[in-house]
Amino acid sequence: MSLYHYEVVRQNLKDCTLLTSDSSDLPHGWDARWGAEALYQVAKRSTARTRQEWAEDKAVLKLAEKLQEDAADLDDADIILLSMEALRRMTIQESQDQKSIIEHVVSLMVARSWRSPAKSLARLFWLGAPLKSEGSLKEHFASKALPSLLRSKQMDLDGPDLALILAAMKGEKGVKDTALQSKVVLRLKEKGIHRGLSATDIVEMAECLQDLGVQDQAALRPLGQEGLRRRGELTPDESHRIHTAFQAMKQPLPQVWDKPGSTKTKQTENGKVTTQAFALQEGHEKKRHGNNDAWQCFVI
Repeated sequence: MSLYHYEVVRQNLKDCTLLTSDSSDLPHGWDARWGAEALYQVAKRSTARTRQEWAEDKAVLKLAEKLQEDAADLDDADIILLSMEALRRMTIQESQDQKSIIEHVVSLMVARSWRSPAKSLARLFWLGAPLKSEGSLKEHFASKALPSLLRSKQMDLDGPDLALILAAMKGEKGVKDTALQSKVVLRLKEKGIHRGLSATDIVEMAECLQDLGVQDQAALRPLGQEGLRRRGELTPDESHRIHTAFQAMKQPLPQVWDKPGSTKTKQTENGKVTTQAFALQEGHEKKRHGNNDAWQCFVI
């Protein structure tokens, strides 16, 4: 990372009162939720390459160190889970590094009878999936436990939550639950469900759906359309991966749109509404932001 980039990060941290003006130590007024959210946004807004650069930056490492120190002492499961997701996404910690903290989170959630937001349950599902067969965690990943809670909160799950659940279910070691998978696929058909997803999330969701054998076009087509709308944000590798995934699901990516000129009519409470399909024009897709934006969005 260049000296310029580092100074931008450090200055933004100062402006947000994360660092003191005369040292790189964190102040007594430190807020764990803000710190966790800051690191989470860095991870979400970075590419694979820039994420690695951030993970080696001294300011980021100081932030990560403080989050790790606080995790064992906090009694707010939601903040801990946000911290753990950020640390995992930044590859600063792996699943085994977080095992004791995840067990701590589970104990906190059990103490409040699992009355937790859907987002926290989705985070726990993703974070704990690689550890699902270990020790005290095993019983909580059985179908009648955490997957059941997620199924009951289907309508509260947003796009990023669905991305976490799908990632937790992927692969031979994933948490398999057919009923939960069906709920996720159904939710993917909802209008606006892709709000809050990064371009990388969309690619990874496509790969997860392929891995799970999903071929429901009503769920796949909107995801593919979102991927095409945001193709300017994709790296060449990500573009190749999403095309490969959709091809394997027998839904070639270029065919997720209705043919230009075709019309659809549907009945609404205000009467019949007819829509006509148009071809996506070059230059209308979103562009991926620079890696400084993740920090600049927090400047007060």
